Amino acid sequence: MVKNVDESSRNDAFCDKISTAIWQETPSAENPYTVNEARCHGYEHLALINNRSFSEVLFLLFQGELPTPEQHQLLERLLTSLIHPGPRHNACRAAMNAAVSKTHVSNILPLSLNVFSGEQGGSHEVFQAMKYLQQHYETSPLDAANTLTKTANTQRMNTAEGDIMPAAGFGTYYGSADTYAKKLVDNLVQSCTAGPHLHWANAMIEGVKDPTISWRIAGVAGACLLDLGFSPYKGELIFQIACAPGIAAQAAEKADSPITEMPFLAEENYVIK
Repeated sequence: MVKNVDESSRNDAFCDKISTAIWQETPSAENPYTVNEARCHGYEHLALINNRSFSEVLFLLFQGELPTPEQHQLLERLLTSLIHPGPRHNACRAAMNAAVSKTHVSNILPLSLNVFSGEQGGSHEVFQAMKYLQQHYETSPLDAANTLTKTANTQRMNTAEGDIMPAAGFGTYYGSADTYAKKLVDNLVQSCTAGPHLHWANAMIEGVKDPTISWRIAGVAGACLLDLGFSPYKGELIFQIACAPGIAAQAAEKADSPITEMPFLAEENYVIK
């Protein structure tokens, strides 16, 4: 029997209808369940279809207003930067394994994005990276770099294996610096109007004395998403949306392949503890 449970009524008054400020539908005269006109934050849907890009409307959905030209350019290039997490990523491997196993197509993305939700290399690392940048952005990048270096040294002494991540979004990648993540940052800084969080984090990384500690993809995404005005909660969702096409494409590529298309661990690699 469960004890010490508060069984008193909360006296919550639930609403009668679901409300949203995002999407408005005007019913047709013939059937109230079909739509005559749809609006997103006041913008007529058909007008958005004909005059705006997908990334602009994505920004509108989450932020309630259309992006400026500078915001649009940064978001567009960030989304393309994140479009594929790489075939070695666990989420992509999950998608490919599910595909060759003939998992129903409707389940591929849900199960793969569930794998993609982790705190190391997954979407929740973006959430944590954005929190870190929010908390430290007002400090000196050099002071933050020194702290990052000290934390990395401590983690390295106490960690037998795996990557070092002294702060979410920053650390090693397969044991060394992720040079491609740095290339993505350099490209964004050179080709877009980069915001203060991206510049601050870049200055911090340049001050880190450990050459193996650099940008991780989650840090790149987190800094840009903060500069675009997204909260950590929204940022994690945007990151999942951005990476989903690459994950889905990997599954589609393997859909008609036999199960032998994916490696199967040899018996000596299975360890029972």
